[in-house]
Amino acid sequence: MKHLLSICVLAAAALTSNAQTEIDNFNVGPYTVDYNGPGDVKYRLRDNIDLYEFFELQKDTTIISTDIEMPLNHAFEIAGRVGANRYASKEIGLEGVWKQSIGEQLYFNGGLSLTIGHTNSGKHSVHRNMFEIGVPLQIELGKLNHQRASLYGSFGIAPTFYSTMNASWWNGEEREDETKKSGFMISPSLEFGGNIPVGDIILRIGVYGTYKINCTSSDYDVCKQSGHMFLGAKIGIVI
Repeated sequence: MKHLLSICVLAAAALTSNAQTEIDNFNVGPYTVDYNGPGDVKYRLRDNIDLYEFFELQKDTTIISTDIEMPLNHAFEIAGRVGANRYASKEIGLEGVWKQSIGEQLYFNGGLSLTIGHTNSGKHSVHRNMFEIGVPLQIELGKLNHQRASLYGSFGIAPTFYSTMNASWWNGEEREDETKKSGFMISPSLEFGGNIPVGDIILRIGVYGTYKINCTSSDYDVCKQSGHMFLGAKIGIVI
């Protein structure tokens, strides 16, 4: 009898101990959490909670991708170029232009170019170094953004002032110095290539062709002596 009584007392004590165990209960956002200790956690959605209302969402919410293309409204390009023609004339230049969007994938470019030209032509027996300052005006077609690589093409014209730094020609017996002359020319140009986003800049690589037309005196056509057409490569950055 004593053993039976002892077992009943122990069972009653155990039940009483469990009934007195406290369970932490608290709300976390839209959820109710029951916490009994490390590793013993239960949670459930609170009563009468609508997640759309709680987070101020709408069922027709549209997710916008962060990879969307954002075209540049305006930018600045600085580029270097090298070119040559069939008369062995060569040119090296530096160009800076401001780009302003005037339509979808369409830009107007305007700026300044500096060019050094060298002619050593066997056909005309001419040796000449020239300095040119031009104002390139261009219409450019292409996607200009920092998200994706793209192609571009441009057509333009550049009113240009030129000055002869030194010149000489072969008269059949000896080389004679020419009088240094200056003047104006106009240069239509065509260019195409690719844009490659690199961090905060756009790397631009292309090829170009230009045709130089002398606008000064007909008796001294520096473009005819050095060659009108130049073809070359161009590399620059757009910021």
